[in-house]
Amino acid sequence: MDDRPDVIEQQIERTRERLDAHLDQLDTRVGIARERLKAQAQWWGGVSAVAAGAIGAAVFWPKGRH
Repeated sequence: MDDRPDVIEQQIERTRERLDAHLDQLDTRVGIARERLKAQAQWWGGVSAVAAGAIGAAVFWPKGRH
């Protein structure tokens, strides 16, 4: 029997291991980016709420009519 199929199987196994490692790294990076995006969305949501409150107070504040 030729040992060439064993060599190919070993190469495939090494390639799978490297691919798994790279996919794990990518998953970590995507997770970090997703968390940053969530934090930024919450921050901008808070800023928008404060701005809307200030605008609402200015628009609907009772005007003094004498």
